Amino acid sequence: MDLAPPAFFTYETPSAEIRTHFSTQPWALALFDDPTLRAFKTLSRLSPGSTFIGETLSTPETIRAWQSFYRMPSAPPLDPNTPRTQKPNTGELFYLLSLGTGVNGHNNTAHGGFVAVVLDEVIGAGCTHHCPRGMTTMTAYMKVDYRKPMMTPTHVLARAWIEDKSAGRKIYGRGVIEDGQGNILAEGEALFLMIDRSKIGLKL
Repeated sequence: MDLAPPAFFTYETPSAEIRTHFSTQPWALALFDDPTLRAFKTLSRLSPGSTFIGETLSTPETIRAWQSFYRMPSAPPLDPNTPRTQKPNTGELFYLLSLGTGVNGHNNTAHGGFVAVVLDEVIGAGCTHHCPRGMTTMTAYMKVDYRKPMMTPTHVLARAWIEDKSAGRKIYGRGVIEDGQGNILAEGEALFLMIDRSKIGLKL
């Protein structure tokens, strides 16, 4: 099973603006300085076709800021006392999000559907990054467990990793959303199917 780091990550140094946005949260700022993490562009925030993430949920009231990182498979976890459930050779994706109150379903509480969207996006990104050239993924199944309310406005960390990609077109992934203290707010498991990018109008 080849789970090497994807070749088409576009790595880049985070901008001073986004670093400043998260600078009030020491736990978040630590991610920017972690030598085991590499920052990369969040393509769904830039792609013309990804209007839901790139436009609808990219406002001062919704997802105010988003920074993505990749950790190589050989790197240790942030905290050796924190359990990790992913297989050791898959690598891990980290997504630092700043959320406003425009994602609410109740007063100062994020809508459950929004929480599911975040998990679908981050797990799906992890699956897509491990596709062969010319392929992408679409969600076939996802299960979400809601552990604690996600209070807003807030900063959260979403993590995602690949569980298995040995079954032909199928890629299985998992993800969690945590608060700044490492408490799990929600977790998801998903099955994504690899499809030819040209079949849905995407460039190869």
